[in-house]
Amino acid sequence: MKKQITLMDRPRMQRTLHRIAIQVWERMGNDKELVIIGLNERGYAIALELLGNIADLLGKDISAHRYEVSGNSSETPLPDCNDKFVLLVDDVIFSGKTMFDALSTICSMYEPDIIEIAVLIDRGHRKYPLLTHMSGITVPTKAGEHIEVMLKDSKLKEAILFKNT
Repeated sequence: MKKQITLMDRPRMQRTLHRIAIQVWERMGNDKELVIIGLNERGYAIALELLGNIADLLGKDISAHRYEVSGNSSETPLPDCNDKFVLLVDDVIFSGKTMFDALSTICSMYEPDIIEIAVLIDRGHRKYPLLTHMSGITVPTKAGEHIEVMLKDSKLKEAILFKNT
């Protein structure tokens, strides 16, 4: 039987994403153009919420882009990332494979000024040499455990840890 533990509810996610937006704003400065790329469905949902917070801080309109990572390729085009501040956003980072695939694709096509990684939850256990620059919480997990960010109508609802009992 699996035990479910709520790691983050909607209000906590909103507070966390507001804090991450402030960190992005502090890191990017006023002279850089921002490109936000959400990975897959959940990363894009987080990117959209971050977008609202960052746009308020910057006082200008920006947009988020969805990038579907599947295997070694994607069917969604990437926006122009040349000479820009690129923020890659995902819900949960574990091995780093999804993020590594996205980074590899971006760097093979463009030369961004800087790339930063923002995630809601960092599980650790990386197989690829990646560090998150901004994360909501870090939750060390055991083999067989799983974290899932739940959506309702494409909006963030809660983050659940599924533990083996």
